[in-house]
Amino acid sequence: MNKPRIIAIDWSGRSGADQRRALWLGEAVDGELVRLEGGRTRAEVVKLLVAAADRDPDLIVGFDFAFSLPAWYLRDRGLTPRELWTALADEALTPAMRRLGLARWMNTPEPPFWTTGEAHALLAPGQEFRQTENDVRVSGAQPKSVFQLVGAGQVGRGSLYGMQALQRLAAAGFRVWPFDAPRLPLVVEIFPRVLTGPVRKNSQSERERYLTAVPMALEFRRVAAASEDAFDAAVSALAMAAEELLALPDEPGYALEGKIWQPRVPVALGSAGRQPQPAHGELVTAVARVISEAAARGDSVRAQVEQVLEELGLLGGGADWPAG
Repeated sequence: MNKPRIIAIDWSGRSGADQRRALWLGEAVDGELVRLEGGRTRAEVVKLLVAAADRDPDLIVGFDFAFSLPAWYLRDRGLTPRELWTALADEALTPAMRRLGLARWMNTPEPPFWTTGEAHALLAPGQEFRQTENDVRVSGAQPKSVFQLVGAGQVGRGSLYGMQALQRLAAAGFRVWPFDAPRLPLVVEIFPRVLTGPVRKNSQSERERYLTAVPMALEFRRVAAASEDAFDAAVSALAMAAEELLALPDEPGYALEGKIWQPRVPVALGSAGRQPQPAHGELVTAVARVISEAAARGDSVRAQVEQVLEELGLLGGGADWPAG
């Protein structure tokens, strides 16, 4: 029996045409990367996956967004994960979302979703994260809360759009682990930082250095090195291809919140050592460039600072602003 094809999607919550730039797909067959491409919208990616599974159901797909919300939220509202996906597909999770539509609602959401420090402060300790997000901290990853809909590195917007996609994929016959037993075609939640290990991914030179030790065709290595999104899609596909994903266990403890798939053996595909830090003058130039680009987009001062820190590798994925 041939191994199933693996497709890793570096998902995006961006709006409009920006989706096509930020959303990437990497495909591995028999452990070899055979496709690495961007240029699609979320809807086009879902359509591609449904068509691919119709042609050949021996397919496993990894998405890097949260598959559900913290259990307390679902219990308070009497929702199962599939009912959550359906409510989001209908853009009717809350009364305001029903009135505004998902895209507009995300700019001024009801708690516990937040876009301001004041709204963030309403969350009680322990309410922000799913258990699986706390689990991956052991590997050094710093996840952000799905309730956060603003700021550098936030995953909330992409996850809410992603749960809409899960509803469509489940209706088309995909099994979604751990809510379903692992049978083909299968969808799993991934976290690229867990799969790449420690590498400063926003540096092209460090992506290039990492990829020198990753087996792939030269044409794919060049594409993967050119953007962080392509890098994540390529490395995630190869990491997934290295394990037997149909042997995933039942996870009843994660039946409401979902679970991020983690390899049984820590992945070390590339050379993830850090390059020497830039000299003072280079730092000044880099900071000025990031602030200038952020200001041109109309980003707030807070967002500008976050982007500078992330560029320098000083802002962890779970870093947070004080409330207020």
